[in-house]
Amino acid sequence: MLLDSTVLSKEKTKEIAKLVGPAYSIWDSLRLKGIGSTKLNISSYSNDFKGFLEQDNNNNYCNIELRPNGIIVHLNKRATRYSWAIPFYKLSLFHSDDYSIHADGSFLRIKKDDLAQKSRSFINKILDQKAQKSTINPF
Repeated sequence: MLLDSTVLSKEKTKEIAKLVGPAYSIWDSLRLKGIGSTKLNISSYSNDFKGFLEQDNNNNYCNIELRPNGIIVHLNKRATRYSWAIPFYKLSLFHSDDYSIHADGSFLRIKKDDLAQKSRSFINKILDQKAQKSTINPF
């Protein structure tokens, strides 16, 4: 779900929480040793993001927020902020020449540069959380 989150209404906040879970508390954030990535440089993207990211010729950046049941990719451009909420069951992360985030036919590719290397442990944390949430417990 991609939405304009410059000003979040209660309805949008509830919709995001329903999809990926509520925001972590400060204590949970400390326990997890951080729930957000550093600034990440976007190298390419699907058509869903073109209208927003091609507003000017500046570099495109994002950051990722971990939630209990998924992630939120925050995209900032000028004074506008968009958020892409992705539940774990729809999320696909790929490591190749770039990091690639896929869900519902949309994607963002993140350059593997110095900024991404600082967030490498965070990306591994996302993969661990996804694996924990996707294990089936029959009991």
